[in-house]
Amino acid sequence: MVKNGFIPVLILAVSINRPVTGQDLPADELQVNFSGYFDSFDVNVLYPNISLTTKVSETTSINARYLVDMITAASIRGSSNTSGDSENDERGFDDKIDPAARTAATKKVDAVTAASSSAGGFEQPSFDDVRNEFNLGVTHLLAGNRISLNGIYSRESDYSSKTLAGTISHGFALKNTTIELGYVHSWDLVFPVTKDWTRSKNVVTYSANFSQLLGKNALIQFLSSYMEYSGYLADAYQQIRIGPPDNPVLYAPAHPDKRIRRALGSQFKFRLSQISSVQIGYRYYWDSWDVRSHTISTDYMTYFSPHVMFDLGLRHYLQSRAYFFKPEYTYPEDLMTADIKLEEGYSNEVQLGLTLSGGRDQDYLPFLTDENVQYNLALNIYQRHTLTGYWFNGENNLIATNFNIGIRYRF
Repeated sequence: MVKNGFIPVLILAVSINRPVTGQDLPADELQVNFSGYFDSFDVNVLYPNISLTTKVSETTSINARYLVDMITAASIRGSSNTSGDSENDERGFDDKIDPAARTAATKKVDAVTAASSSAGGFEQPSFDDVRNEFNLGVTHLLAGNRISLNGIYSRESDYSSKTLAGTISHGFALKNTTIELGYVHSWDLVFPVTKDWTRSKNVVTYSANFSQLLGKNALIQFLSSYMEYSGYLADAYQQIRIGPPDNPVLYAPAHPDKRIRRALGSQFKFRLSQISSVQIGYRYYWDSWDVRSHTISTDYMTYFSPHVMFDLGLRHYLQSRAYFFKPEYTYPEDLMTADIKLEEGYSNEVQLGLTLSGGRDQDYLPFLTDENVQYNLALNIYQRHTLTGYWFNGENNLIATNFNIGIRYRF
């Protein structure tokens, strides 16, 4: 998962988050974050993480990161006594299993893009599930290019994932223009605790981004991605009820085993004043399951002082329904789903951020006298609505809160 974080910038350049160029290396730093997620579906998640970045030469730096998701949810506790392994008839399968409880929310919880799975296989007395993730990466400067390579491994009780990710970026025209290409390949295994099988899931993502400085006060970016999904793409814990309400037959979902996902977007950042900036963004998404979505976002940043920066973001998301999604199935079909991430709906999000940067030229924040220290605070409030209610509780509306408290020390 991608956690919240901020990159400090000079007060005179607050409006331009300069694109990474081939001459940049990540700063030597230790970063610790403590994040949490709570929603109206009775899911509570805590996910601390720690990362260390250090240069090993003038052209190479390495990064190591560890993250753990810790979940409490009544539905997970209720699922421990479930049984059943039939693909079609699952009368012995407990219908009180909440897949959202197996999901640790990130800063984005789109109806299309589910948050990272976070069920865990390491028993803890105070948590229902735990997921562990390890990340090791290297960044190298070569012939004006910035090349990054990362390996990620995560493990939980019913899911494992191995990911290899790489990017290469190059700056042109005195760094006013930047092109970045990316490739990500994930090899996942799905082995539900209520089933006796293991299935694979592979995801390959290609991305291409272009950034252009427009003078001293503006920056425009064009973003694109192409994703190929294959293998087991359903949620094994979900159920589809067919038949009379008082005695339905429960069926497992059946999704296509391939999915192509595409997205195009743009962002325009411009300076409002010497201490403030605005970013406006739009993203269009379409896939082979006939899901279409539009995302509109705006972000306002300003400095209260050279050491205090405030960030306010607003985001609206609108999507259509997948071609095989039905609010109700009257008979078993080749393709069926209960996943409301594939239903028509919309979401809204408010993001608040506060960055406190240390420095010796201030005395009103005594804990910020060290110029190497930075504190990052973030709060996101998310609301989602779908035309069909969630299969587990019948609710059409989800309200979620996500927070992050982080500290960064540069050395």
